[in-house]
Amino acid sequence: MSGQPSLPSAFRPSYNLLNSFDDNSQYPATQADSPERAVMEAPVRAHAHDGLHKPYNPYSWYLKEKLGYKTYKITLDAGFTCPNRDGTKAYGGCTFCDQSGSSSWEQDKKNTITEQLLGSLEKQRKRFKAEKFIAYFQNFTNTYAPVERLKELYDEAVVAHPDIIGLAVSTRPDCVDEAKLNLIKSYTEKIPYVCVEYGLQTIHNRTLERVNRAETYEDFLHAYRLTRDLDLDHCVHVILDMPGENHADQMATADALAQLKVHGVKIHLLCAMEKTPLALDYQRGDWQPLEREPYIQLLCDFMERLHPDTVIHRIAGNGHHQHVVAPLWLMEKLGIMNDVESEFQRRGTRQGSCCRFG
Repeated sequence: MSGQPSLPSAFRPSYNLLNSFDDNSQYPATQADSPERAVMEAPVRAHAHDGLHKPYNPYSWYLKEKLGYKTYKITLDAGFTCPNRDGTKAYGGCTFCDQSGSSSWEQDKKNTITEQLLGSLEKQRKRFKAEKFIAYFQNFTNTYAPVERLKELYDEAVVAHPDIIGLAVSTRPDCVDEAKLNLIKSYTEKIPYVCVEYGLQTIHNRTLERVNRAETYEDFLHAYRLTRDLDLDHCVHVILDMPGENHADQMATADALAQLKVHGVKIHLLCAMEKTPLALDYQRGDWQPLEREPYIQLLCDFMERLHPDTVIHRIAGNGHHQHVVAPLWLMEKLGIMNDVESEFQRRGTRQGSCCRFG
């Protein structure tokens, strides 16, 4: 635990839907140990949409329970950049990040926020039978601007259509402060769902430096404390199979998130998008993506160590299919989800079975 800042002793999380927890006095250490595998007697939650039992807490279930509607995100590109792209902290961006800043390529930043929302809303309504929508500022760092500019963009999004009932803001931990988080928090008085998403990726600073992230785990801990002090819904992005990380390193990240009792986690596998340094490494034979079966095993190991009440936003994150270089099997989302459920069934475990923090 040495070298990690402490939470104030009076600090306690509180969520409307999930259970409240007592917080530990210190942040998690970044080193993993090897505890014996112990399966908790945790009940399997029911998926609210279709009544199926799942071995993890799906985001769709959470949204349905919280909002009462079948709700989908509409991704937005507000024309931001990142401090490790523009020279503020580094140049070129993360080695895995493509020119869209999210690998989605769904929006044209030349269009206004209202145009982007209205152009996607009816398509999603017809394709997914969606009832309500979340305006999702996704591409690059969506708090990397003065508060006044952020307010203009967020204000435009939440009034673009009456079926917009949520706001999600994806950002870097080193690009928030009290003023920006207070602005995001203010929208909870106007709409029923507001969430900030942090690109942590890993707790290991040596890895963050290797992928040109130009921020640290300590940056995340600072942002996390500010966010939890505001009782603001949050999601943490992590990437599995990061370069140079072994199994114990990745389990240490899961343990850290479990000890912090983060509200949500979005899990990605490192993949190469076209025109990225990682894609060049792949083409030169300097990097090979994880195969499907080892990923399923790793993903289940990771989820077993997360807190059982953490909401799983995604387990098979990938970029636009036209721009993925490797691994191509990552496009098979439904198959991956089925494989994960089958593996949990084979093991007789679920999310949180090996969580060491109550």
